[in-house]
Amino acid sequence: MSPREPGPGAEPVETPAQEAEEQEELQRIEAGGIPTAADRRLKELRAGGGSFTSDLSVSGFALCHKLGLKPLSQVMGSSIYQVGYQGATWPMMMGGSVLTELNVLSEAWNEVRRRALGRMELEAQHAGADAVVGVQLRTGYHEWAEGAIEYAVLGTAVKRATAPPRGGLVMTELSVSDYAKLVDAGVEPLGIVAWTSVFFVTNSQEMEMMGGLGGRMMFNENQELTAYTQGVYAAREQTMERLGHQAQQLGASGIVGVHVGHTIRRQQVGSANRTRGGLMVTFDAVGTAVRDTATARPATPQTKLDLSN
Repeated sequence: MSPREPGPGAEPVETPAQEAEEQEELQRIEAGGIPTAADRRLKELRAGGGSFTSDLSVSGFALCHKLGLKPLSQVMGSSIYQVGYQGATWPMMMGGSVLTELNVLSEAWNEVRRRALGRMELEAQHAGADAVVGVQLRTGYHEWAEGAIEYAVLGTAVKRATAPPRGGLVMTELSVSDYAKLVDAGVEPLGIVAWTSVFFVTNSQEMEMMGGLGGRMMFNENQELTAYTQGVYAAREQTMERLGHQAQQLGASGIVGVHVGHTIRRQQVGSANRTRGGLMVTFDAVGTAVRDTATARPATPQTKLDLSN
C-alpha cells in the first residue's frame, strides 16, 4: 500500500498537488478574488457562448429580450467576515447618556459588503457584461461562527445592444424595467452606493436606576427618550453623508432607488470591569447613483380622453 493511500475506514489524505491548489484558492479569496472554478466557467461562457443562467422572472426576461438586453449569467459575491474587538472609553462624568460610534462594527459591515460586491463585479467582468441588474443584497449572522457576519449579493449580468456611454461595467440594484426606463430616458446609471453606520447610546443614570429599557419606568407622564432618538438620527445622518460622498466620487447628480433599514437592540459595551448598557443602532442604506446626460429627455405629455361616459 502506498504511504499516501488511506487504509480501510481511514480519512483520505490530500496529495501535494491538492494541498497546493487549496492554498492557491485561499490566496485568491484573501486577495478579494473568486475561486478558480468560477473564473474558468465564466470565461468559457464568454468565449463559447452556451445557455445562460439568471435570477430574472419570466416578465423580466421578456422585457430584456424586448429592450435588447442579453442575459449572460447569474453572478454573485459573498464574504463571511470576523468582527474584531470593540473597545469603549467613557468620559469621567457618567451621569448622562453618551453617544458614540462603534467604529469596529461600522468598518466590518462596510468592508464585508465591499468584498462581496467586488467579487460579483469580477464575475460579471469575466462574463463580458456591460451591467448587472436586479442586485439583491442579503446579510446575516450565523450560530456556527460567533462574532462573524455575512454579506451576499446576487444579480444578473447583461449585455446591452449599444455600449454604455462611459464604458465599463455598471452594477445596479434596479429591476430590469427600472434600469431600462433610465436608459430610455437618457439617464445614466453609474453604480451601487451603500454605507452602514453603527452607533451606541448609553443608558442615562436615571434609566440605569429604573432598569433601563424593558425595566419598570416610573415616569409620571409621557415623554420622548431623546437620547435614543438622537442615536437613530446620528447613525442616519452619517450613513446618508457617506452615501452622498460616494455618489460625488462617481460624478453622479443623484441617487435613486434608495433602500434604508435600521435595527435597534440592547447591548452591553465596554471592558470586563467597566461596562455600560444601552442601545446599539445600526443604520444602512443602498441605492444606485445616476447622472443626467446630454441626451436626457423628459417624457412627452400625452392627452387622454375618458369616453366611458
